[in-house]
Amino acid sequence: MKIVSVGEITIDHYLGLNRSFVGGISLNFAVHAKRCGAEVVSLVSSVGADEGGRRVLERLEQEGIDASHIAILPGETARIDIRVMARGERIFPPGGFHRNVLDDFRLSDSDLAFIRHHDILAFLYDYSQPDSLGNRVMVELDFDGRRVADFGDWADYGGDYDGLFSVLETLDVGFISGSRTAVEALLPVSRRCKGLIVVTLGAEGSAALVDGAPLFQSAQPVPAPIDSTGCGDAFQAAFTVAYFRTNSVQQALRRGAAQAATVLQHYGAIR
Repeated sequence: MKIVSVGEITIDHYLGLNRSFVGGISLNFAVHAKRCGAEVVSLVSSVGADEGGRRVLERLEQEGIDASHIAILPGETARIDIRVMARGERIFPPGGFHRNVLDDFRLSDSDLAFIRHHDILAFLYDYSQPDSLGNRVMVELDFDGRRVADFGDWADYGGDYDGLFSVLETLDVGFISGSRTAVEALLPVSRRCKGLIVVTLGAEGSAALVDGAPLFQSAQPVPAPIDSTGCGDAFQAAFTVAYFRTNSVQQALRRGAAQAATVLQHYGAIR
């Protein structure tokens, strides 16, 4: 199994703790996919020619991730501010996402050719950034493998779901975080999708929507949760590896819940 994750790398800065960690949605997915047993995992993104970029590349080497198509650009690695609240819940304060070199990165012909050599493409669909890296992958890349996308938070779409629905219909797996309301709204969409829609529900677990029917999975209990940052990324990575290896939705949901629970027990999306 060869997986390529395309999108964001960040340095996660924890307000009030004076600590920072290597992170970002796409990096988190790549690391957890490798830890969950994918034989080859690659990451396509950019870092700055700074200390943050050095930390990222060192960590990816330790994790066995192919970083050959991570561009090192003049400037600072993207940074996001995080504040951890009670019971491990985290918030992103307004204005705290500094995209930095992510805004300067463009996919080259070499990047596109590299991506095509993988079995599974995982990317972030960013509703707020039409020209984001993941969104451009959908437009620019002719890819014969499986496509997996993270659609972020259902609440962020504010009722404007047409674009979301049209993209979901083209994928093998689409992930979105939400609530039971999102599950009900997406059930009819799942009937016309070629793949799965998976809704992560936080402490309530998750639901995979298969041909108009929901399959629920409880979250794995964590007595003293510390930090929920990256739990969704870990869930998605574990689900993806298990699903494409076993073709079992229920087993993939269980693997996702277990991997998310490990992240909830420490600061930072990876440790």
